[in-house]
Amino acid sequence: MKIRLKAEETMRLYRDLSWLWPIISPPETYIDEGEFFIEKIKECSPGAKTLLNLGCGGGHLDSVLKRAFDITGIDINPQMLLLARKLNPEVEYLLDDMRIARMNREFNAAIIHDASVHMETLEELKAAFLTAYMHLKKDGRLITYVEEWPEHFVQNRTVVENFKKDNIEVTYIENNYDPDSDDENYECTFVYLIRREGFLDLQTDRYILGLFPVRKWIEALEEIGFEVTVGQFAPSKMPDAASSEKYPLLVARKK
Repeated sequence: MKIRLKAEETMRLYRDLSWLWPIISPPETYIDEGEFFIEKIKECSPGAKTLLNLGCGGGHLDSVLKRAFDITGIDINPQMLLLARKLNPEVEYLLDDMRIARMNREFNAAIIHDASVHMETLEELKAAFLTAYMHLKKDGRLITYVEEWPEHFVQNRTVVENFKKDNIEVTYIENNYDPDSDDENYECTFVYLIRREGFLDLQTDRYILGLFPVRKWIEALEEIGFEVTVGQFAPSKMPDAASSEKYPLLVARKK
C-alpha cells in the first residue's frame, strides 16, 4: 500500500519549521559522529582533502568535518542551506537533488549521512549512490550507513525528547509506523510542542521513509561498480545511542 501525504503536511522540518533544527539537533551533538567519520575517511583514503556531502542538511555534521576536509555540500532544501551557510560560511553549498546532481568535478571522498532515509525506493537510493560514484576519483570512498532496515524496525516505536534554547522549549514526539510490511516504506510522524513564554504552539510533520534490507543496499552499490566493505557505526544522534547499538556502516570504494 503506497502511503500518500499532502505536500503541505510533510518535510516541514526542512521548510517552514527549519528554524527548529538548531534547537532539536544542535551542532555540538555532532562532534563524536564527525570525528568518527574523519577518522574513517582518513583510514580508508590517506591524504584525502576534498569531500562531497550529499544531503548535507543544515550543515551540522560539516561543522566538524570541515576541520579536516574541503567540503562541497548538496541539499534540495533552500531553508536548510541557509542554516548551513550561516554556520559554515567557508563551505561551498549547492542547491541540488542528490539523486540527479551532476558537476564536472571529482572528490577524494563522499558521504551520505542520514539523508539516505529519504530515498523512498531502491531506485532512488541507487540514484544517490550513482551521484556519489560519478563524482569520486578512482579509488575514492563513499561512506554511508543504514539507519533503518526491516529486521531492525519496531512497529509503533515512539520517542519523546525535550529541548530548550533561550525562551523556547520544544518537546518533540517521533512515531514510526509501517502500514504495509510488504512494501519498502514506513511512515515517520513528528509532533512538536513549542512553548514560548508559556504559550503553546502545536505542529505536526510527516515523512515517508525507505525501508530496505541491508543486502539490497550492498547490491545497489555493487551494481554501480563499488567494492563494498561492511562495518559498524554507533550514531550519537540516535535516541537509543546510549545502548551502544551498532548500525551497518558501508564503505564503498570506486574501483
